Amino acid sequence: MKTKKFITRVETTESYDLSSGEKQTLNVNVSSFLVDKEPEFIKLYIQDIGRLNSINGKANEVLLAFISKMGYNNLIPTYKPIKEMIARDLGISLHTVSAAIKSFKKKGLFIPFARGMYIADPELFARGNWKDIKQLRVIIDYNKDGSKKIKSNLIEQVKQLKLNF
Repeated sequence: MKTKKFITRVETTESYDLSSGEKQTLNVNVSSFLVDKEPEFIKLYIQDIGRLNSINGKANEVLLAFISKMGYNNLIPTYKPIKEMIARDLGISLHTVSAAIKSFKKKGLFIPFARGMYIADPELFARGNWKDIKQLRVIIDYNKDGSKKIKSNLIEQVKQLKLNF
């Protein structure tokens, strides 16, 4: 599978004489470049992610509520007013929401970012531009001998997000 795609951009600029209305210049700028292509994907539903991670019942609904409110860079705020809103919307207790968040953290679905803030596991969830998302993901390169090299700059990305936050 190709990991790059070829993009050509054509930019046209025209200028006109304001008194006569005649076209004075026409500039055409053509630029081509390679960009990373988004990898193949299969749609996976939140309930299936929950089932694969032994999350069921109301906790699965809590997961969907947080993921649907997730911001760019996979940031998820879990402050008390947000938890209260989700509890009210789902007709459950605040304790149930808090217990679900604790479970998501334990299972690695939510990665601690700052107090009351998490990053959703970028291997499972994504929102934003592929250029930004791929920076959060883990890359595993397999060698011919079966060994593998794991690369991730998630820690650096989290640090950078904290600096920009």
